Amino acid sequence: MGRLNVDIDDDTLLKAYKLSSVSATRWEEVEQDADSAVPGLTGPAENDTDPLGLGATIDLRDMDAETKAAVLITSKSFNPKTFLSVVHPNATYQDLSAGIAHLRASLDSRSEAIRVLVEENFDRFVAVKASTDALYAEMKEGILAEQTDFASKPLKDHLKAAAQKADQVFLPVLENAMKAQKLRTTLGVFERSKFFFNLPSSLVECIEAGRYEAAMRDYKKGKLLLETRPNQLLPIGTTKDGQSSGSAQQQQKRILDKVWATVEKVMGQMRNELLAKLQEPTRSVEEQEKTIEILYEFNISDDPAWTYFDAQHKHIVQNMRDAYGAAVKTIQALVDKATLTSPDNGPLNRELASQLQACVQALEMKQPEVVIAQSGGYEIWEAIEAMVKNVSEAMLTPLPNFWRISKAFMDGRYRKNAGSSSRRSPTQCRTMALDVIKLYISLLSEFFLFSDMAVMSPGRDTTPPLFPKSSNSLTTAHHLMKILGEIQDSVNDVTGMEISGEATSSLKSLLESARWKFSDILVNAWLRDANIFYHLETWVGSTVDPYTTLYLSQMRTFEKHITTCAFKIAGGVDLSSSASSSSRPTKQNSIPTEFVAKITKAFLDSLYAFLDGMVHLASDESPTANGVKSLPPTSTVVPGTNPLELVKVEDADTRILLVVSNFGHLMRVLIPSMITELEAAFNTSLADDRKTLMTVVQELDKTLFESYFKPKSGALTSIVRNGILDPHMDWYETPQPKEIRPYVYETLMFLVGIHAQVSAAAAPLLERTLNALVEDVAEEALRCFRQVKRFGMGGMLRATLEIEFMHQTLSRYVTPSADQTLSELYTKISQAYAKRPGDENLQAHLDGVKKTLADARRATGIEFLCFRQTKDRSKEKSRAGAGAGAGGGGSGGSAGEARDRERKERDRRREVKEPRGG
Repeated sequence: MGRLNVDIDDDTLLKAYKLSSVSATRWEEVEQDADSAVPGLTGPAENDTDPLGLGATIDLRDMDAETKAAVLITSKSFNPKTFLSVVHPNATYQDLSAGIAHLRASLDSRSEAIRVLVEENFDRFVAVKASTDALYAEMKEGILAEQTDFASKPLKDHLKAAAQKADQVFLPVLENAMKAQKLRTTLGVFERSKFFFNLPSSLVECIEAGRYEAAMRDYKKGKLLLETRPNQLLPIGTTKDGQSSGSAQQQQKRILDKVWATVEKVMGQMRNELLAKLQEPTRSVEEQEKTIEILYEFNISDDPAWTYFDAQHKHIVQNMRDAYGAAVKTIQALVDKATLTSPDNGPLNRELASQLQACVQALEMKQPEVVIAQSGGYEIWEAIEAMVKNVSEAMLTPLPNFWRISKAFMDGRYRKNAGSSSRRSPTQCRTMALDVIKLYISLLSEFFLFSDMAVMSPGRDTTPPLFPKSSNSLTTAHHLMKILGEIQDSVNDVTGMEISGEATSSLKSLLESARWKFSDILVNAWLRDANIFYHLETWVGSTVDPYTTLYLSQMRTFEKHITTCAFKIAGGVDLSSSASSSSRPTKQNSIPTEFVAKITKAFLDSLYAFLDGMVHLASDESPTANGVKSLPPTSTVVPGTNPLELVKVEDADTRILLVVSNFGHLMRVLIPSMITELEAAFNTSLADDRKTLMTVVQELDKTLFESYFKPKSGALTSIVRNGILDPHMDWYETPQPKEIRPYVYETLMFLVGIHAQVSAAAAPLLERTLNALVEDVAEEALRCFRQVKRFGMGGMLRATLEIEFMHQTLSRYVTPSADQTLSELYTKISQAYAKRPGDENLQAHLDGVKKTLADARRATGIEFLCFRQTKDRSKEKSRAGAGAGAGGGGSGGSAGEARDRERKERDRRREVKEPRGG
């Protein structure tokens, strides 16, 4: 059998079936003449070229037969107007003129081609005609013979076979139609019981729509009808004597039981579906309550409430463990990535110092949140916060619904409809809720190493292993407060449920343990950072407190912020989100004495650490002395505004002076104000600690000052000693002095250098330094002159001239002690004067000495100008008198004593014309 040709176009189909349209809706027969067909088409969708040659393509696929016949130029029904409107609706006159010329040329060429074709193939046309006649004669004798009914007999045989097959197929259909008629008759009988017989399908619809209460209502109604009125559901025919036959009753029972079995099957599926929904954790509490109430209507042996409780309890516990486990893995990965591999703490300390500088700067600029929150180790801190939040959410999201249903169950709300009682006590719901709370406490305690305050060892560093190692104390405090706030929110929410006294007590213990643990962690970080805080010293002078560095204000800012954070963590401020979002003023609470003692001890220890750091800055081990690159100055320092910009901090003496000056500001201002603020905030007294701290500061101040002063004093006394006890100097035989010896100028120039150095670095220490040095010079001069056995006239006058020159030049820095020493010195010179013959013209010699003294004073006035008393300096001297001498060594006395000294000096200059005591 050959392949079927299904590639038939619409025109062929319409012609074969005598239809006018392929979308006919009724049977019809339309006579079509052969001319109505569209010649030249062999496929279902062909394109024809444009006979006008204008480039358009004739798409015949979407055209009906009439339009095709009108636009095809080979069709007998070709219509030029239709062709132009369909194919060339937008052609211009010039286009159509060109098309006419193209068409004429095409027709001429085609006519010529046809003529040539006929001439060349005429003998073939004749041969085809002869062959066709021969084929027809042969078919008339064969396939179209009369005995085969002109080839129609096989067709008749096929039709008979088809009729037989139709009987086999359609007779059952007709029989089924008769049965359907009978069923319609039966349905008329059942119309009155449509509810019952439609009950299975209606129940399925209700279940699929989620209308479980309606399904249960219909189920109860159907059950009532089945039990009380079966004859109404399915009437039974009666016999002549009015009695129904037994077979009819059995048939009735069989039909009703079959329907009801289907109903029970559907309701069983509904019960299983509801039990499955009870175990879904995402459903609302209202939906779960309705589900439990509906399930109790089934009177099943298993208590549906326990199905809910067991599933929810398992889900909550598992979710909490999963959230904790996933978060710990994330934190562990971040910790491993951030672990430092350096064997020493140098890189870590520099990293922490850099963080502290940025955080303290942010605090000073009143924009601390972003910088502190994003400082070192913040990725780990955020992961820890996420862990606490995820575990809290895993508990708090389902627990309120669980406890609401548990309370209703314990109050007997669901058991009133229960057909059977469970052996499990309703109070087990409370135990389940308590298990969830204990798991929450256990997970947090495991991570943060929480334990009771009473068993925590003081002073031990028990920082959790997954905490960031490279996080400064300010960032640590920030994130600890956020974590504590999250825990406090959870505790408040669970406590508000009033689950049990044990749950409330456990949660309060958790909160207290968290406060104590976080305080421990913060104190350890606090003291660690206080010990390395000296790295923040950039030797930039303060414009507010002259001759101090910004380091002191940074230290105060750090201490104030970290102490405030410790106060908040200890419970001084409610850190919960509800309190922080409230517009009311922040309420401060009193904190337990244990926390007060811990924080005040940490505060004092940190101050001692700061003092050690300041001493370290002044030593040869200072980062500046060792060439370690210090931190860059903060961006708040405007270039050119640093008062200490020209001071060489690489010099150890300069650093000592700056540190001693800072010590003075600490004693006078910072330490008293900081301790006073701490006492007021914590409502405690630190009188003894204040006294001890001030003593330590004074001792450190004295030690550092002496480390600067002693070498200078040794150098000065050496110059004085070498000048007075010079082996070439004979005090008895020396002639009358005409000049002052060089050692005096050398001594004074040395003091000029010290004056310049101290004035540049720490001017408030100037009097303290020079007073002490002048005292040592006077005492050394007295010791040396005591070794001179006797003075001649020239020696006595020379000694008096040299000492008086220094005395007058340095009169501003001569203390009462030095003045007393000089008086003893003058007395010693007078007593050791041995008068000889020829010494009678004393007045002339004294006038000469006086002139030499005046000339020397006049000649050195510019060199020693720094030693002169000025109005401004006298005021500064009177203001700084008490503080400058706090470290031991004396300040030079009061203004009255200074005036007395000046008066004595004037008297001494008047009396220089005659020797003292002689």
